[in-house]
Amino acid sequence: MNGLRWTTIFTLVTALFLLTSCASNDVKIGVIIPQEGSLADYGYQIRSGIQMAYDEIQQSKQKGEIQKNYQLIMEREDQDLAKVEEAFHRLRKQGVTAIIGAASSAATLKLAPLANEHKIVLISPASSSPEINQGTTDFVFRNHPSDTLEAQKLSNVIFQKAKIQKCLMVRSRDAYSEGITFELLKFARQNSSSLPNEVVKFSANPEEVDWTAVVDRIVEIRPHAVFLAAYHNGLVPLIKTIREREDTKGIYIFTSSSLILDEAVKELGKEALEGIMFTGYHWDPHENIPQVIEFTKSFKENFHTDPTLFAATGYDAMKFLVTAIEDVNQQLPDDLRSQITKNAFTGILGETDFNKRGDVTRIPVVYSVHDGARGEITEEEINKIKEDVLTRLED
Repeated sequence: MNGLRWTTIFTLVTALFLLTSCASNDVKIGVIIPQEGSLADYGYQIRSGIQMAYDEIQQSKQKGEIQKNYQLIMEREDQDLAKVEEAFHRLRKQGVTAIIGAASSAATLKLAPLANEHKIVLISPASSSPEINQGTTDFVFRNHPSDTLEAQKLSNVIFQKAKIQKCLMVRSRDAYSEGITFELLKFARQNSSSLPNEVVKFSANPEEVDWTAVVDRIVEIRPHAVFLAAYHNGLVPLIKTIREREDTKGIYIFTSSSLILDEAVKELGKEALEGIMFTGYHWDPHENIPQVIEFTKSFKENFHTDPTLFAATGYDAMKFLVTAIEDVNQQLPDDLRSQITKNAFTGILGETDFNKRGDVTRIPVVYSVHDGARGEITEEEINKIKEDVLTRLED
């Protein structure tokens, strides 16, 4: 009887061990990225990059190069932040180990405390508000840099090199635009004695904006330059209205990495974008690097367009999550969090290394647009702006 009892117990323990071992190899990764609205263009690229990385991971699994079984669970990022929170909890209840998202800074700010509370790694491939990694954010990461870096680079060009004093901030009422404008203003106030006291603001919904009224206010203030902060679908009508007016001639236009240049050229034409200056991060889908060439070729075959920076951040986010999970027991969240911060990951964007706040450090570039293409702004261009601005001050 005792022998039978121990045999039964041993069988049950063995079965339980095998079930637990199998379960520990099953990993669910959630995605909360937009498919529509103001971030649809960014969202399409990010989701496509994630999907491409996932397909490659599945192929690696079949070859025996990856040990664990990965499942991707997609949720939509909504402009309604309550629905974003609901998406998080749906993924949590399904037992996800990590979530890639969100795209908007507002949505990521909403998700950050939830990720920390439930110890679910959250990695944003697009959000850039400096608020995201302030305070206790142990489980929150992003492989798109903070606005602080862009603002610092812009400030150096606008105020220190080009000697523009009267630069007007014009922004959308959303978390991203507020964040980058606030960061630029911090640097601007240290370097400009003639900074306009007003920040011109407009609705986050471009369909609600009277763009003529916005530009009328710009004209009334008479700045030498404007910094435009908005998502792409807000930048396009604003730039269009500015460039259609005779009384805005001579105003230099600066903006940020939210400008999707190829799309803007299609929507506005090359002439409307001539001379615009914007920050961005080095990404050339046609760069003569074997890994980039292969990535672009595969991306175009699958999605029929060139990959943008956001396709690359989505792709890398998926790849480095799997790299980290492969080396730990993902059922121990603190071990996974530590693994992510321990080693640098080399991906399609080069090296990704997180600081203690979960921020990635990449050096931004200030570009200028000529004939519909971007190129890094030159000292000659900056000096011409400086001469023009100083001449106006003398007059």
